[in-house]
Amino acid sequence: MDNISNISAKKLLFTILSTVALADFGLGLNTVVLPLYAKSLGASIITIGLIIASFGLARILINIPVSFASKKYNKNFIHIGIFFILLGAAGYYFSTFYDELFVFRFFEGFGSGIINTSSMIILTKRFYQDEKRAKVLSRYMIARRLSMGLAPFIGAIIAFKFTDKSAFLLYASVMLLAFFISLSNKKFLKYIYTGSGSNNYNNANAEKQNIRSAIKNDNVVLDFADEESNIIKNYSNNNGNIKDKNKDINIDRDRGRDIDRDKGIASERIIKKRGYLDLLTNISFVLLCFLTFSFFFSRIGSRRELVPLVGASIIHLNKAYIGLLISISALIGVILTYYSDKTIKYLGIRRSIVISFIISAMGILWFIIFRDLAGFVASIILLSAGGGFSGPARNLYLMDSVDRNHYDEAIGIYRTLSDLGFVLGPFIIGAVFYYSNYLAAYSVIAVIIVIAAISFGLFAKKNHMHNIAA
Repeated sequence: MDNISNISAKKLLFTILSTVALADFGLGLNTVVLPLYAKSLGASIITIGLIIASFGLARILINIPVSFASKKYNKNFIHIGIFFILLGAAGYYFSTFYDELFVFRFFEGFGSGIINTSSMIILTKRFYQDEKRAKVLSRYMIARRLSMGLAPFIGAIIAFKFTDKSAFLLYASVMLLAFFISLSNKKFLKYIYTGSGSNNYNNANAEKQNIRSAIKNDNVVLDFADEESNIIKNYSNNNGNIKDKNKDINIDRDRGRDIDRDKGIASERIIKKRGYLDLLTNISFVLLCFLTFSFFFSRIGSRRELVPLVGASIIHLNKAYIGLLISISALIGVILTYYSDKTIKYLGIRRSIVISFIISAMGILWFIIFRDLAGFVASIILLSAGGGFSGPARNLYLMDSVDRNHYDEAIGIYRTLSDLGFVLGPFIIGAVFYYSNYLAAYSVIAVIIVIAAISFGLFAKKNHMHNIAA
């Protein structure tokens, strides 16, 4: 990228992360506190699992609507997502019965779904062909994981030294700050969608000039499903005249009709080729969704449910130590994410994904085999380490597996199918723990991860659409 592009990329990342990282920090504050707080109010293990699962249910319900609205109205909704998380945080503070936690956890999930889908759409559209996209995405993941990684220890130690309500009060305060920042960022993010007239907004003026030159040279070659077609459409009149903001470009009526006819044919062809059904029959895309489902299933089922409950009742650790372990493991994951672009460049996208999930599975199996404090710590660290470079790799694979004109739809489906892990993970793990034992619950997680990794490794296609650069 040139200097202008670098500056724009940094500004875009800072604008997004100034609110998204705060949201992740807030969500991380109750990683240890929420399940133990629910237990203190009388909730059973199954009920705690359902409370945690309501987060994923809300995300499933909102992902596709947000992707649809984003494409239709050319807007992002990050500030709305922050507001819903703020409602959930405030609700936790004022809650007195565990059944109230379902509603507030649902608000959290609703907001998280809006934020993740909106930010992912912005980044994939902006960096879809950028030669340094692996590095950009890894830095994005680092900032988010660092925020969420530090938060569990802070929330847990505040709850341990003071009360659970104190942690919730800090959570609400952080989200209030994030909400005000998100409102101040609206103008710049609106420009990303509407100010450029193109997905790659830094090249907008150059793309417009190329279109005008093509028309002058009687050599019109346009992708009418892309945003460039809107440039022609917005400056056309009924007589076949094409106007830009600075001057009029006149063409004859026959050429204008040819453009309209070709436009309609191309649009219809692409719509048929790249619809929702086409995405769902793309085996590589579906396997990627299942892989991310297994990641969410394992992370939410272990870190949000098994780790706090097993750590407190089986390993006999207090809240502060549990939070410290989660934060340390998260920081290890952050370090690995920092080098993920180099790892991906060396191993390739698909191989990086498979290896990362093998590492995660090893962590779960370690605790199942040894059943002691060392195994408990190893399971937490290896699960986080495995996710250290799988996140950027999975996002890159998504970008290469889907036509860029359909990122909105693809991300909506991807988030929805993947977020089933947020729903089924806590519910299934909680039920297995309740009716059997914690080792059976860990075994279920291991099986899901192994099946997903083997399926993806054997049947997902190698990516060839873009080269990865450090």
